[in-house]
Amino acid sequence: MAQSAPHRSAGEAIAAARRGRGWTQQQLATLCGFSQSTISRLERGRQSARDMDVLALVADRLGMSPAEVGLAGDPAQSAEVNRRGFLGAAVGLGVLPAPTGSTTRRAINPAVVDHLRQLRVTLVQSDGLYGPHSAISAVHDHLTVIEQQLLPAASGALRRRILETASEWAEFAGWLYEDLGHPGKGLWWSDRAMEWAQEADEPVRQAFVLMRKSQLSAGLRQQQRVVGLAAAALRVRGDVPARVHASARLQEAHGHALAGDEMEALRALDAAEILVGEDDAVTDQLGGYCNSSYVEAQRATCYLRLGKPADALTAYQRALNSWPDTYQRERGLHLARLAGAHAANRSPDAACATAMEALEITRETESRRTTAELRRVVTGLAPWRRTEMVQRLTEAIATA
Repeated sequence: MAQSAPHRSAGEAIAAARRGRGWTQQQLATLCGFSQSTISRLERGRQSARDMDVLALVADRLGMSPAEVGLAGDPAQSAEVNRRGFLGAAVGLGVLPAPTGSTTRRAINPAVVDHLRQLRVTLVQSDGLYGPHSAISAVHDHLTVIEQQLLPAASGALRRRILETASEWAEFAGWLYEDLGHPGKGLWWSDRAMEWAQEADEPVRQAFVLMRKSQLSAGLRQQQRVVGLAAAALRVRGDVPARVHASARLQEAHGHALAGDEMEALRALDAAEILVGEDDAVTDQLGGYCNSSYVEAQRATCYLRLGKPADALTAYQRALNSWPDTYQRERGLHLARLAGAHAANRSPDAACATAMEALEITRETESRRTTAELRRVVTGLAPWRRTEMVQRLTEAIATA
């Protein structure tokens, strides 16, 4: 009796946490490397006492403490459970970690590549809805599997496929670390992504990573590096998708805007708009996020950087009116920038209302980039800092 109650309450708590994140049992199972039936049994309290590893891993993916699922909460044990759980997903596909001191490796099941690609798509969707904290641990653990288990054991055509997948995961890690407020780590993983893309001889991925490095540099306000890396992405030969080229043009525009060169910034923005057209569809393909709404949001940010807040307001509002629901975290970011445009346009009421809307999203996604933008809004509202609405906003952001 002493053991059954925690498992019943653990299952109920896990089900509630999963529903709170909007995940299906299958999505949670994929994140953990388990089957949907395992999650179903867990939520119904059917797991046995020996399945503490399963409980710990599922709780970790849901952001729950060990105590919430009836575990002791030993940090060292949790870390080891976390590692074993993710390696377990790879074991099921024929990837078995070699024992300590052993050089023998089990043959890799080629299906592991498709599994990793499907899982990455799920994690990208999770990041868009809930922010980087929901995905970073899983990404880091799977990169460990790829680097320490898959690549050393693969050769020939299979190794090339794994290298391509490794580059995709590393680029995603770079994106997550940027949003977590660690641009240095983001650049480090982008460099790994480039290394693996070059070894795989995959020019399209190389172009995309160069664009991402340009984007990271824009966040660091390194204008010459932004323009140079964007130009390098555009020079890559091969069948590079139009949306990847459009993304590179957008980064080129940001670099020129940071330098105060309005003519060149607008020229690059117009080139990106032509490449994308009026297509607002979002796909899972490389650069698939770069639709017409995304281009409009980047145009707005460039206007803001060029000191033209009125033009930025119009562009942000057009972009957000048709923003995809799956990109909730990015919606929060652009709402924060819209609030900054209102502040720069001397509209403190609109700035505070929009910033509060962005803050609600940020509380869910925990995006450090968005929080940084909101702090800039408070700085821009300095002339009205003694008003009640600005004071409320300042206190809310301080505790975010």
